[in-house]
Amino acid sequence: MKYDVVIIGAGPAGYVAAIRAGQAGLKTLVIEKRYTGGMCLNWGCIPTKALLESAKFYKRIKSASEFGISGINPAKIAFEWEPALQRAMSIRDRLTKGIEYLWKKNAVEVITGEATIHSAHEVEVNKRIIETEHLIIATGSKPEHIKLNTKIPVLEIEGMMSKQDIPLKPLIYGNGPVALEMFQFFELIDRKPVWIIPTEPILPGLDDYVNDYLLKKAKKEKQNIIYNKKWTFTGNTVDDGTNKYEIDGIINCSLRKAVLPGFKDMPALENDFIKVDENYHTSIKNMYAIGDVNGISSLAHVSSAQGLFLINSILGVKAEYKTGIYPINVYTEPEIAQAGKTEQELKKAKIDYKVSDHNLTANGKALIEGNAEGVLRILSEKQYGQVLGVLIIAHNATDMISEACTIMELEGTVYEIARTVHAHPTVSEVFMEAGLAAIDQPLH
Repeated sequence: MKYDVVIIGAGPAGYVAAIRAGQAGLKTLVIEKRYTGGMCLNWGCIPTKALLESAKFYKRIKSASEFGISGINPAKIAFEWEPALQRAMSIRDRLTKGIEYLWKKNAVEVITGEATIHSAHEVEVNKRIIETEHLIIATGSKPEHIKLNTKIPVLEIEGMMSKQDIPLKPLIYGNGPVALEMFQFFELIDRKPVWIIPTEPILPGLDDYVNDYLLKKAKKEKQNIIYNKKWTFTGNTVDDGTNKYEIDGIINCSLRKAVLPGFKDMPALENDFIKVDENYHTSIKNMYAIGDVNGISSLAHVSSAQGLFLINSILGVKAEYKTGIYPINVYTEPEIAQAGKTEQELKKAKIDYKVSDHNLTANGKALIEGNAEGVLRILSEKQYGQVLGVLIIAHNATDMISEACTIMELEGTVYEIARTVHAHPTVSEVFMEAGLAAIDQPLH
């Protein structure tokens, strides 16, 4: 049987591409080795954020008396891993069923198995040869395996999701948002995590302002972070030359490497990811790679956007995809979100820019909620005021950043932000305040 499109991998890139292809009437097949929804849905984006929400809720309950609520003894409150994990997995299961329903609704066929690619038009799975007009690789990426000089057990986040309990004194190893989120998760639930950051910066791809903010926060709160230091293991102890930390487990949050299917004729690679052009074509005609297997981004929403763009392209729909305008979200407390250019990128490009910011300590809604830590920073071009980049540190930054993306997608200016009426009291008023500051007419 021949298909119009065969997609290998059912993560945010693959499953979204499959739904779009099915909606457009293309005869579509998804081949998935194990997980509907991929890493994101099964042990990444959704479960980890659900666990973080449980941890944040646990911390917030302990401050109930500040909000006028009595009868809660913080000393008697405990975080229980198993019920929190069950809640996270129930959310995963609900979303997985939703994907499967949409596949069925749009006549997308699914095969569970491991694919071997013979060519752009032939794929083998479960000893069956499948023919296709277009082959899309969406197999994703995984944290690189680490080899440390210790006998302390190393857990992948995938493996952590199947454990009945988690370490009391974990070591988080790696850079990036996932490592930061895991470190804070264990801090919020009163475990004693240590974080080894093997290379600079802490959060690759984010503005230097964020990394400086995190280092200042770590120093102020006396967090157990080993950064820019040599360290060694002795038994169950990690020593950075200044402090010794007892460890009972290691969580691997290393930077990611592509998960490649079996190939008889491998397309060109770049830094161990599948090399693609601006339209996600590989070096082999009619073979494409979308999502984090191509190394452009590890973000789920970028993967989905690539999937939609590619299917539209196959259908002959011409569209521009602005790869630089998408949110980078970190689901800590407070959250961190960024879109557009960073300050270091503007300096490198020699663009004359202005920085305008507004702290949440002056925002009524943030004070009402008890979440007044944070700032909004707008980077704008000086001559016309076009918004080039936005950074938000706030309790709900990951939701607020979408306003910034819309502004930049429409090539909006700080003048338009300044005259846009925002409801009061809301945290999003900081956009208007920062916009007014950018045109030298600050209100507060």
